[in-house]
Amino acid sequence: MNFETLSQWRRAAFCAAMAQRNINHVLLFSDMWEQDPQPFNKLLSKTWAFLQGELKSIENLERFFNEFDQWQTALLADQESFGAEAAQQACQSLYSASYGLLDESANDCELVQLSNQQLLTEFAELGNDSEELIERHREFEVGVFELLTAGKPKRETVIAVQKLAQEEEESSLGISLS
Repeated sequence: MNFETLSQWRRAAFCAAMAQRNINHVLLFSDMWEQDPQPFNKLLSKTWAFLQGELKSIENLERFFNEFDQWQTALLADQESFGAEAAQQACQSLYSASYGLLDESANDCELVQLSNQQLLTEFAELGNDSEELIERHREFEVGVFELLTAGKPKRETVIAVQKLAQEEEESSLGISLS
């Protein structure tokens, strides 16, 4: 996947898809620490809305971004567990998606992709069977990239990427909250 060929909104949509896919990591971790995940949920929702053209105000997006950034910093401060790493990876994906819309030169797609791969590798090193999860996540990334490069109109593409990211109840690590 050559992320350098993607436009600004496509890079942001890729990162938003990774955040959406792994939202369960944040919801579970914030629940464990009795923190309200609302800043994550709101920024993810606003990011999708901005990408779809429903939210027009970059200042509005930036306000939610700043609230989220403070929240994630507090949530993950001094946390050193696999659950914290999983939550941090999802937060990093969302941060990269939103920041990518605020800064045209930002391109964290490879970083987001690498952090997902590292999380899955560490999951396997903890003794978990992860071959199927790794393959499923790779297929998901390829599916997102294919949608982003199919040449369809922006709104149609973003809706398709968001739908794909929401289809699975399980995160990349197989975590389901239902």
